[in-house]
Amino acid sequence: MVGDCHATTRPLESQSVVNLLLVEDNLAEARLLQELLKGSLFSRFQLTHVKRLSEAIAQLQSGCFNGILLDLTLPDSTGLASLEALVQQAPNLPIVVLTNTNDNELAVEAVRRGAQDYLFKRQMNQDSLVRSLRYAIERKQSAQALQAANEILELRVQERTAELKAANEQLQREVTQRQQIQERLVLAQQAAKIGTFEWHIRSNAITWSAELEELYGLTAQHYDDWLAALHPDDRATVESAIWQAVSRGHGLDIEFRISSVPNETRWITVKSSLLRDASGLPQRLIGIHMDITEKKQLEAQFLRAQRLESLGTLAGGIAHDLNNILTPILGVVKLLPLKITNLDEQSQDLLKTLDNSAQRGADLVKQILSFARGVEGKRGYLQLKHLLLEVKRIIQQTVPKSIQVCLDVPTHLWAVSGDATQLHQVFVNLCVNARDAMPTGGELLIRAENHLIDQAASRRYLEAKPGAYVVVSVSDTGTGMSEAVIQRIFDPFFTTKAIGQGTGLGLSAVLGIVKSHGGFLDVQSQVDQGSQFQIFLPASQAAIAPPVAPGAELPVGQQQLVLVVDDELAICEITKATLETYHYQVLTASDGMEAITLFADHKDKIAVVLMDLMMPVMDGLAAITIMNRLKPDVCAIAMSGLTSKEAVARAKALGFQQFLAKPFTTEDLLQMLHQRLNSV
Repeated sequence: MVGDCHATTRPLESQSVVNLLLVEDNLAEARLLQELLKGSLFSRFQLTHVKRLSEAIAQLQSGCFNGILLDLTLPDSTGLASLEALVQQAPNLPIVVLTNTNDNELAVEAVRRGAQDYLFKRQMNQDSLVRSLRYAIERKQSAQALQAANEILELRVQERTAELKAANEQLQREVTQRQQIQERLVLAQQAAKIGTFEWHIRSNAITWSAELEELYGLTAQHYDDWLAALHPDDRATVESAIWQAVSRGHGLDIEFRISSVPNETRWITVKSSLLRDASGLPQRLIGIHMDITEKKQLEAQFLRAQRLESLGTLAGGIAHDLNNILTPILGVVKLLPLKITNLDEQSQDLLKTLDNSAQRGADLVKQILSFARGVEGKRGYLQLKHLLLEVKRIIQQTVPKSIQVCLDVPTHLWAVSGDATQLHQVFVNLCVNARDAMPTGGELLIRAENHLIDQAASRRYLEAKPGAYVVVSVSDTGTGMSEAVIQRIFDPFFTTKAIGQGTGLGLSAVLGIVKSHGGFLDVQSQVDQGSQFQIFLPASQAAIAPPVAPGAELPVGQQQLVLVVDDELAICEITKATLETYHYQVLTASDGMEAITLFADHKDKIAVVLMDLMMPVMDGLAAITIMNRLKPDVCAIAMSGLTSKEAVARAKALGFQQFLAKPFTTEDLLQMLHQRLNSV
């Protein structure tokens, strides 16, 4: 294909020379054409003459022409085939066809196939030839210019179309992104229970989102509609805060309660901004309402946990001192009948009274410790169904006939790991409280169910962890409790009962026992609407073997040497007397330093060290560490009036093999010594 060097040629009148390629095998006719073109007044023509089509194609490949004069009868080509070959070779050059045949159909077909004009040789003169060439060149140039313009226009249309398409796609992406953002915002508002509002101050008209309609349970259109939904105790405070915000020119930021939904009180926080009109006067208040009921509940649980922790620390200290007082009393009560064999009946009765009173004191201290630190107890694999059946049987015997006791326990209730005695105490305590809350009768319902707590649900409770739980609910239809009472019911010694009808330790002990089992407790109550206590206990997947019960007879020693270490002189003396009565030898020390001295002198003879953990100068934990260095296989039993799981674990980690909780009885002491010595 020949490149077109005449695509942008100037108009014919302004050209000095017009180069033409003449394809004619007849020399005479070629000379005639040259003569006709020489005398042209419009342009000067320069002819390049060839006789064959092949020569014409060669010239086109090497030369540059403004047009072609073509004879259709050639030695190497005839007819329209010659025209088609030249059009294919030089599509941008105008071609004027020459022929001796006066055939109009052939002329029309030639023009259709690419010729610009058609001349009959016999009718041709100078004017017709020059005019034909001139018009052919100009028409070809115009066609080429139009084609170029069309191509440019098409290119520009394509570019603009591409730009519009890209802009449309970008706009569609932005619309989609905004829709997604809006959808996420709506979901976030629904999840967080947030709704938007707008208050027109002058007209008192209110508009708010669907979230607020659901939150308040009404469609507010006026300021007074919203004000009526507030809790009566908070209404005056909120209204005062609103008008203060408006008068001072700032937004409203406040928390309050609403009671628009029957039998339900919810906490709301409002954060808003004040908008002014052109004159600077307050016009609108816009912002959000957010439901913070769960946040308030968690805050209350957290504050209650902090208060209980402080009370627990105090109660634990008191319990420790009481245990040190009760331990020698219980020891003396058991030892006196052995030392004094001829006691009269009245003295024996007095000792029994003393024993019972001391034991009641010890039980009271255990309740305090259950609240303060939690107690480990004797754990086993429990099916709560049997335990709850026993609780129902006991409660039915103690409640009046006006109270209906119902039990709802599924067949396939999960098992728990726990102390049956302690959990029995928890459920009986709750049932007794429910009975006392229904003096005129009602329904007491005990229900157990399997319950799974996921990550989201665990956030509702301060001490909850995700997992499987067995939930035991004790519900009543009694007098209920106010919010102020609920905040204090787990405080030790707090009671709503009359003087002499309760110690105020029941629910404190319940809380401590539940915590020691790895569970938590939830309370729901309203005045005159009844109460519901829910106990959440972790479900157990494997059985835990209960400890072996001790024998009925008290074991005696074989003159083994026991080192008793306690800063309470009374405990040292009564423990020494008891052990010597049951055939042990005893050394005593009042603190850790004295104990280490005695142990260093008699370490090869001392069979067991019985040592208190909390002592002045050097406590039991520090002393046992040094004793282990003197004798790595020392046999040691820890004593303490505080029996928390943490204290037991720390004592065993530092070298104590057993833990003896104060106040202990003679049976407890002798059984543990026997068990420890026989296991060495």
